[in-house]
Amino acid sequence: MEIDRYRRQILVKEIGQKGQKLLASKHAILIGGGGLGSNSANLLIRMGIESIDIIDYDTIDKTNLHRTAVFSEQDVGKSKALVLQERLQSVNTDVQVKGINKKVTSKNIKSLVQLADVIIDGTDNIPLRLLINETAIKHKIPWVYAGVYETVGMVMAILPKKTACFQCITPNIPDSKTQEIPVLGSLPATIAAIQCNETIKVLLGKQPAGLLIYDVWNQYFDILDVKRNPCCPICGKK
Repeated sequence: MEIDRYRRQILVKEIGQKGQKLLASKHAILIGGGGLGSNSANLLIRMGIESIDIIDYDTIDKTNLHRTAVFSEQDVGKSKALVLQERLQSVNTDVQVKGINKKVTSKNIKSLVQLADVIIDGTDNIPLRLLINETAIKHKIPWVYAGVYETVGMVMAILPKKTACFQCITPNIPDSKTQEIPVLGSLPATIAAIQCNETIKVLLGKQPAGLLIYDVWNQYFDILDVKRNPCCPICGKK
């Protein structure tokens, strides 16, 4: 690890040299490389984690360009995961970046995430988040949820059997539709930064903040202390 690269971050008392060395030993799995995921990956590889796998089966569309600083017009039609691997690896050769052009399913998710120190949510649909949640809780892997809608974003770090899980905060979820989700262009980058901060805290063994809600249009920020649901079918007492 090239210490000088992270000199300014090491000066932050919450990180320090000990924390930076710990980050340099951690492996992250990012599922979803769109607006949220690409911004989160971009930040994390610059902050000095050891390695990150970016899993996405989708290709880059023009509509992705307004909410990410990583893709360009020349990338339209290419694999999100593979473009992110190439682009981000050139930013930081200290970090191992691996793009996986694969669809995450109930059949392969265990093999994809089993070596992760943390799973990062870059998805845009509830069923996949529920699958990530169930797998993470079952295999005791922390994960960090993030979602955006119009001008509002939410982030919550989930520690298996210690914090509320995703199922706890969404007990009755309607089936997601195929219509496009409205998103202010600046929102994913803002929420990704918050998601990365919570991810770093998880990797350093710090307590996450809770359910974070930020409305970037009205500049309203709130933190909810969500309790575990003892009757939750995923993390509650059976």
